[in-house]
Amino acid sequence: MSPITLKSLLLLPVLTSLFSETLSSPAPFPNQYVEHALKKRQSLNIVATTNTHANTIDWIGWIPIGSQGKLAKAPPLSPALPQDPTKMAGRPVAELEMPGVQKGPAGTVPIPRLNTTYLANVRQKQAPPKKSGVSKRQNSGSHWYVNSNMNVNNHGGNWVMSMFKAFVNNGADFSLLQAAVAYQSSAGLQTAEAGWINYRNQVSQPHIFTYFTTDGYTGSGTNIGGWNQDVGGWVQVDSTYFPGTGFSSIATIGGAQYDMTMQWQLYQGNWWLLVIDRFIGYYPGTMFSAATNGGASLAQQSNLIAYYGELAQSEGPVTTTDMGSGKFGETGFGNSGYIHNMFYIDTNGNSQDYTATFGDSDSSKWDHRAFTSSGTSWGSYVYLGGPGAGGVTGG
Repeated sequence: MSPITLKSLLLLPVLTSLFSETLSSPAPFPNQYVEHALKKRQSLNIVATTNTHANTIDWIGWIPIGSQGKLAKAPPLSPALPQDPTKMAGRPVAELEMPGVQKGPAGTVPIPRLNTTYLANVRQKQAPPKKSGVSKRQNSGSHWYVNSNMNVNNHGGNWVMSMFKAFVNNGADFSLLQAAVAYQSSAGLQTAEAGWINYRNQVSQPHIFTYFTTDGYTGSGTNIGGWNQDVGGWVQVDSTYFPGTGFSSIATIGGAQYDMTMQWQLYQGNWWLLVIDRFIGYYPGTMFSAATNGGASLAQQSNLIAYYGELAQSEGPVTTTDMGSGKFGETGFGNSGYIHNMFYIDTNGNSQDYTATFGDSDSSKWDHRAFTSSGTSWGSYVYLGGPGAGGVTGG
């Protein structure tokens, strides 16, 4: 099947009514990502549509049940993490928590619309280098990292991220902080990923995101790989937080700080994501096991967990895109981006400190300062970030 172009997309008035206005003429995207996204939205039972400062949101009803299928049971919540009084950050306010914002009817969940520019030019993610600090000297199309990974059997992990608005050189580029749980085997790599991103073509404001792959980033589409709720895979449960959620509260250098708790947890065969104070949805384990024909997969456990910063560029010269706040890791709290309380959940359900070392793709542009098992309320943590080429922090 040939990829859908913008011209053919606009000839589908019923389907394209589910998308936001086109911003510019996109090129076709391979692997039928557009077709998968259109097919998913055609099947949704849209009960209501509302608008916020960041998204146009379609509210999906549970009748017919086929809109998302039968819901799995969420894990029990764990106690809140202790706070460090010397490093206080505020609780962020999501777009659907803002005064006067209209939500959908009871029993519905939010799925944001996609603009066609983003959809037809979506940037596919890739795995960070296994060896920390591997430089990538090619530029256009490059992904750059401050990354770490730990080979350990686990049922998930926890982290708290800073919420700066990283400068990105253009709307097709992104900058993010994230965690990933993965299963690496002879059959390939599978991941469930989530974090905080500025990717303007995806959502105009910095926002939370999810991503998955069942085939080692080889393809994209329903139950294969993709962002947020673009294609089939993610099951949305919460009515306030969703992949793509923007926030009214953003951290500022030398000013107010905001951060966000997230957690992946494998529970009854599904990978649930906690955001701030509740589990908001999950990736069904069945889609990972189906990709391996019932063999060992992420449905049973993760054998690798990773915490890192990543950015992707589309232009030729080395990018000026920021990571974190745009300040280097050594500038510390109130200036640099950070990830703290990094731990993994072992296969007995106990929390264990994350002890992997970090490395930089290019430490002259983005770097880190890591503290393993610090003995403080931040546990294992890292400051990370930088301004990219030119050394100037963007706005």
